[in-house]
Amino acid sequence: MTEIWVPYGPVEVSFDIRQENLSQVIEPQPPKVPSEELDIAADRVSEESVLVLSSTLATQKFLDILLTRNKGIKKIIYPKPLGAICRRKAQEFTVQSEQLELPTERTEINSRELKDLAPVLESKVLLISSIHYDPMFGLSSNASEVVRLIPQLKKLSFTESTEELPSPIANSRSSDFALKFFESLSQVKSLELIEKARFGTVGISYGDVQSAHTRSLGLWQSLLGLPLQKSERIIFGCGGGENDRNLTEAIGRALFPVLVNLALNDSDSKICMLAECGSGLGSEAFLRFVTGRLEPRSKIGGLEYIEGLEVLLAFQKLQRDFELNILTTLPKYYASKFELKTIGGAREAPASLLQPGSRAKILVLPDASTAYFKA
Repeated sequence: MTEIWVPYGPVEVSFDIRQENLSQVIEPQPPKVPSEELDIAADRVSEESVLVLSSTLATQKFLDILLTRNKGIKKIIYPKPLGAICRRKAQEFTVQSEQLELPTERTEINSRELKDLAPVLESKVLLISSIHYDPMFGLSSNASEVVRLIPQLKKLSFTESTEELPSPIANSRSSDFALKFFESLSQVKSLELIEKARFGTVGISYGDVQSAHTRSLGLWQSLLGLPLQKSERIIFGCGGGENDRNLTEAIGRALFPVLVNLALNDSDSKICMLAECGSGLGSEAFLRFVTGRLEPRSKIGGLEYIEGLEVLLAFQKLQRDFELNILTTLPKYYASKFELKTIGGAREAPASLLQPGSRAKILVLPDASTAYFKA
């Protein structure tokens, strides 16, 4: 028997697979960024304000390094959902904090310059986030994280991406759409982190918004690359933390790369996703769907964008080709609405894919949220 550990929420869970049923465990083995390199990156920052766009462990750790070493930082700016963390950091390091003022739903968009929409970006500011796979944008960027904060731009991005959902890692239309907003904002700098469960920070990019993301994309492909390998039986984790805090994030960040790249789309394929989903469904689109107030299959052309709609549409596009099992804290009622089969615990994961006495082989991917599959 082989014992395998998979990130699950804030912890790890394990299960055993008989040797005759184990195909292989595939996982990138990227080196962790040395602390000296993080220090050097912090010392390069010349901006006085930091706009924090994610709250992952890697983002918080780098923010600590930056505020410890770089005394030129005077203010932390944050979107409302990150207020508690950012105010605590500001108090700890004796700097100002300020909630990001965003345009209202009624703001007219007459220009592609973000400075007309978010005045804070007119000044020298550093954007910080930990990037991840995003079915609307492909590989997320600081640009896409800002666009997601502005309702009108998020709706336009959804329109750009509808035909290619789930979007490819590189060269997605929505990613190009987001990056274009920063072409005239040369004073805005970007720092993007790549982090992986059980490894920590494995990549860091700094520069203008476009060049920093180009470097991030190259690092993602080289550090996290895996050979493309189709399989009929797959068990995968979502990376824990932000990646499986709710069903929308788990499906959006981890399931799609598996379905598109690893799974065989036939009736014999079975896939088991291990996701904690401790915060529930995670989006308005998922909530409306399970309560019968949204049926995107019947009227996709005229749908008004709501949070999570891109994940729901991409999921339904792929779902008909696969048999899915899910390990989650969600009630069975919710899982049943997505036609997902629940299992009682991680140790039941192999049995959910195998008939008694089967010699079928299972491919295991401990963290599907940080894997790039090479053709």
